[in-house]
Amino acid sequence: MSLSHKLKLLSHFIVEGKFREIKNMFWVYPLWWNRKTAAFLLNRFFPKLGIDLFPPFLEIEPTTVCNLKCVCCEHTYWKEPSKNMTFEQFKKIFDDFGKPKWIGLTGIGSSYLNKDYHKMLAYAKSKGTIIEVFDHFAHFKNDEQIRELIRIGPDFQFISTYGASKNSFEKICVGSDYKTIEQNIKTFVRLKKQMKRKFPILNFHYIITSKSKDELPEFLDFVHSLNTEVGEILVTPLLHSFKEAQKYAVELDSQYVEKIRTKAKRYKIPITINMCAKQDAEKLEKKPSINNCKEYIMPFIFVNGDVTPCCGQNEANAREWQKKMSLGNALEKPFKEIWHSPKYKIMRKLIRENRCPKECALCPAYEIK
Repeated sequence: MSLSHKLKLLSHFIVEGKFREIKNMFWVYPLWWNRKTAAFLLNRFFPKLGIDLFPPFLEIEPTTVCNLKCVCCEHTYWKEPSKNMTFEQFKKIFDDFGKPKWIGLTGIGSSYLNKDYHKMLAYAKSKGTIIEVFDHFAHFKNDEQIRELIRIGPDFQFISTYGASKNSFEKICVGSDYKTIEQNIKTFVRLKKQMKRKFPILNFHYIITSKSKDELPEFLDFVHSLNTEVGEILVTPLLHSFKEAQKYAVELDSQYVEKIRTKAKRYKIPITINMCAKQDAEKLEKKPSINNCKEYIMPFIFVNGDVTPCCGQNEANAREWQKKMSLGNALEKPFKEIWHSPKYKIMRKLIRENRCPKECALCPAYEIK
């Protein structure tokens, strides 16, 4: 994403008077946008000063309820009973954390199947927290629910998709209705214009599988046809190619990436190519060593309260292992106590020493010798 585009998005925060969010940006984005800078500060500079920075980021899983059977999603193969987090549980975790400066409210489930989802968003937004959420827009009850989302105004709304046609999408996302999702996207754009709102800033998350890889150019056509501002399109090949999903994992070569970037540039749509199960890391580069990790300052809390280092090991179909490796439970103990526990401190120490903690054994982002 270019600097000019970032400044344009920042201007929306100024126009809408989101000054608490702007203040929070100075905490979160210097630790996120540049990996080398973040790793230097978190793993070298601050520790030498005796500073073990408390996370400004937090991710909470509001639900694991989902009535879709996506063939490449770990949820389809779980034996874990589906569960919704209550608003009271969410509020306890949020307040105990100490008002996170950035929050992701997305998990392995469909957020709109939790009746308290909008209540959670509204509470976090009332505190000036920067909110980023992902959803496939398959479960809106009606247009009024979309209006309510726009009124609440989470900062960044990513819409996840598995393809650009009914045929490819529904083969991957079994039980979905592509036309309904497409219509909900168009309704969101129409109502946002009608309500004259800048937020939520619209983004897309295009998951590349063997069924959807060739349709990404067509998806760019669709996004362009919406005639609306887009924050970015995040393109993610399968992050983990676990046994049941192996045949859907794909490789991206530099020629394919260049073709996509060229078309996105023509449409003036910022695009980010994410890391991949079959390759090394972003931009098709070699994975960095684990002492470059910055993701551990974005802990992910499961719907049952279990704390995991980050979201990177989700979607590996290793849910039981993740729970076993939990660093604590945020419904039983405030996160601050968990963060300062010996177990969590050892995890961070090992990362800084370029050694892989056992809690990070399935990390797809870094070299974990």
